[in-house]
Amino acid sequence: MDQAQIEANVTLEKALRRANLLAAAAEVSQNITQIMDIDELMPKTVDIICDAYNFYYSGVFLIDQAGEFAVLRAGRGQPGRIMMENHHKLAVGGNSMIGACTSLNEARISLDVDTEKVWYPNPVLPETRSEMALPLAIGNKVIGAVTVQSIEAAAFSDEDVASLQSMANQLAIAIENARQRRELEETHAELLQAKTYQAIATATGDAIHWIGNKAEPIGGSVERIRHDVQLLISGIAGILNKGQISQEIKDHSLIQLVLQEATDIQQSNPNFIGAVEKLTSLPLKKLKRRLSLDSTLEDLQIIEDAATLITKVKEDLIGPAREQAPRATMIDDVVKDAVVSLGLAPNAVTMSIQGSPPLVLADPVQLNRVFVNLLKNAYEATAEQPQPQINVVLRPDPGGDFVQVEVTDNGPGIANDDLDNIWITFHTTKGIKGHSGLGLPACRLILEQIGGHISVAGTSGQGSTFTASVPIYTGKEAEAKGESGKGKILLIDDDDSWRQFAAAVLEEAGYKATTSGQGYAAGNYNQYDLILIDDILANKDSADILKQIKAAGAISKTMAVSSNPRVERAKEQMLLGIHNLLPKPYTKISLLSEVKSTLSAIS
Repeated sequence: MDQAQIEANVTLEKALRRANLLAAAAEVSQNITQIMDIDELMPKTVDIICDAYNFYYSGVFLIDQAGEFAVLRAGRGQPGRIMMENHHKLAVGGNSMIGACTSLNEARISLDVDTEKVWYPNPVLPETRSEMALPLAIGNKVIGAVTVQSIEAAAFSDEDVASLQSMANQLAIAIENARQRRELEETHAELLQAKTYQAIATATGDAIHWIGNKAEPIGGSVERIRHDVQLLISGIAGILNKGQISQEIKDHSLIQLVLQEATDIQQSNPNFIGAVEKLTSLPLKKLKRRLSLDSTLEDLQIIEDAATLITKVKEDLIGPAREQAPRATMIDDVVKDAVVSLGLAPNAVTMSIQGSPPLVLADPVQLNRVFVNLLKNAYEATAEQPQPQINVVLRPDPGGDFVQVEVTDNGPGIANDDLDNIWITFHTTKGIKGHSGLGLPACRLILEQIGGHISVAGTSGQGSTFTASVPIYTGKEAEAKGESGKGKILLIDDDDSWRQFAAAVLEEAGYKATTSGQGYAAGNYNQYDLILIDDILANKDSADILKQIKAAGAISKTMAVSSNPRVERAKEQMLLGIHNLLPKPYTKISLLSEVKSTLSAIS
């Protein structure tokens, strides 16, 4: 082979090596820039460098906050693990290649470490023969350095330096991006924590304020009742002691009890003696003003109202957190029943349904709580409007995963500063009286428990729109099995989607289903084998109809259904003699199962 051929081969070999180095650098750069977690980025970087360039060792150093030391953050293999455990670091500007590199912001190369004056002989890397230190810099700011080491002397060429420096520049950017992302996440976490603490503090303050306002009148009422009762007993005892009464009366147990209680009162309250004497000298008219039974009853009413409100708060807090029993639910029926149960003025709410809403997956009782809260808030928001408007719209959401229920009012709206606070427990924009600030947080909790969500939109002074998104029921209903149904069934309900559903299902199953007429009239109740009545009717209390059915002698074959069955309501109806009050069935199989079992039980 002549000299020209040899030189050509050398040139080709250098070109191939340069191409391989550039390809390796590109691969390294691509891999490291895709990693955004700094703790994952640096260990993978040293592995990628060693694998791509076939080096003995690689490590990444980062400058500490004081700018005094380059601290090892990742190292290849066993040597790297040992140095990391020992918190290995090198002084910036010290007697090491990393120290010089980070101090001068320039690459340092030692083709033979045995002859290098500025070099740190690392005991865990005894086979190192050549080393290169490359700065990691963002502009003129050095953030660290990369060391690559080989077991071969003179292992680095000019092409290696150019290739590795390009890679180091990409690594510096990737590290800085990862660091900024971590700082952003930490800042966000701190802000979130601060906001959480603020929300807790606000909720706690509101709770204390609310409880204080509710508890304050109790103490005054109790004190007035205690004083008046003690004064009355003492006054009666004083008259009994002075009066000419028979021994038989004096010996009566009630009189003895009054006298004994009066003695105990006067011993513990000596000042009562003068008050009693003054009281007994008053004429009847003035005495009634001083010891008014109505006043005592008013105080008792104050105590009862406060206790009721506190109990309601307990239910509002615990109720939404109870374990739900999600099932296929007819959402438009639940919304309609929520409107009816509030007893709002006729035409107070307009309701429109877009399309035919599919069944949703929800607990009807808890879902009823959501819509009652939203409708009650809307009604109160429009109380001072000359033409109050509450519009309820049901529609499928664009994505097809939810049914959306929008409740819109033309009230004063919600101030921008309160848009986030309305979801905080005990926070209320309506003042303390009668409001616990638990309604909207309960709505949010109930919906999130079933995979739904709630949002609010609106401008202060222009009303509000709350949108509840309830997940669609995606289960498959089992086919109804068994013989065809036989018998006549009366459906007493409003002309709504549930009555239409129930009538169609019963007819399809072979039953003769009849729906009540205007005013829920039904003629002769005894001609039916089963009477099925919706407990929540728009234009009449179902209890009145049940009394008519009882008078006709057909109450024992009557079953009530409800989207929101309540214990106290069930007790009332069971006392009338109905067969049962059940949660309203919304699927074919559940309706037919309930009807079949009820017919069997009452036959």
